[in-house]
Amino acid sequence: MQTRTHTGRHTRNATVLALIVAAVWAGAALTRGAAQVDPSAPTGPLAHLSRAVELIRG
Repeated sequence: MQTRTHTGRHTRNATVLALIVAAVWAGAALTRGAAQVDPSAPTGPLAHLSRAVELIRG
């Protein structure tokens, strides 16, 4: 039973670490994208959302 507990804890820790890395990466990508202003880009509340979708898609 000890191995299952250890394996479950290891899996949970790896998942949490992966989520943290993904969040940091997404934050950095959004910050970089916000720094590059495109004058032809749409303005308004949906402009940020569409830019975020573009960054996520790559």
